[in-house]
Amino acid sequence: MTTDWKEVAWNGIRFLTPGVWEIGQIGSRHLILEERTGPAMEVKWGSVKGVFSHKTYLKRLTALHTRQLSGKIKDWELPSDWKRTLARYKAVGFTWQKGDESARGVILYCPVCRTATLIQFFQHISADLMRVYHDILASYHDHHSNDRVLWAVFDVRAALPQGLKLLCYRFDAGRFVLEFDAGKQKISLYRWAPASILLSGKNLAHFIETVPEFAEGDAHTVTIGGHNAVEGGVSPETVWQRWMSRFKFKSAYMWFRVWHIEEKNRILSVRSESKRPLDSLMLKQICNDYESL
Repeated sequence: MTTDWKEVAWNGIRFLTPGVWEIGQIGSRHLILEERTGPAMEVKWGSVKGVFSHKTYLKRLTALHTRQLSGKIKDWELPSDWKRTLARYKAVGFTWQKGDESARGVILYCPVCRTATLIQFFQHISADLMRVYHDILASYHDHHSNDRVLWAVFDVRAALPQGLKLLCYRFDAGRFVLEFDAGKQKISLYRWAPASILLSGKNLAHFIETVPEFAEGDAHTVTIGGHNAVEGGVSPETVWQRWMSRFKFKSAYMWFRVWHIEEKNRILSVRSESKRPLDSLMLKQICNDYESL
């Protein structure tokens, strides 16, 4: 069985999936991947405080599906190749069946980052699918070895500094928004589509004027990496204004870059605001590492 693969990365984890699978549900630490016939894979993860117990996480699995699975979840001996691949984790297999519905999967615990992950596959098992599931698990990572954290969902991909906390997100048909707490500043990623419709009869600067979050401040047109772009922002003009801005509820500093990727028919943007001066080098690096797939 041959398949094209794509990367999924969300809130600290990342893995490869078959290219035909799509994200059907997304939560802050929960993903369900679907194919044409229905759900294919579910992933839930979280940090562990205190002593980790696989049995406790099996009970949580039961809770996810209400009490209908009570008594139906069974231990499952992992295949030998899965055991070798998952040797870096404490791994336990499980399986369940209820009528025509069934699943099998693993509960993983990483002693390095103290993350517990529940991964289950819903499709009827075949030798080909078992190899696909093995390759997915082989690609799974729950922490990063460098200072960048990958985010890759739907048609956007970004590499962000470690330490950013996901605040909220929205994935509407024509507009994506991801907001992060970066300590002293808030950073937001935007994606709009289709650009050809949104820019019909107007240029990028005119489009941004219609978006409330970008309407404030001076803006100018630039070319970044061969793409048409608009940059703008606001900041206090005097020492007194800068000092007083720390005590105001509203952020005094704001910066944004918006650019048009014609070949993808997308508009991307990075925006940040804070009561203190912004880290411009970090923001421009985030822009460089933010792309449409």
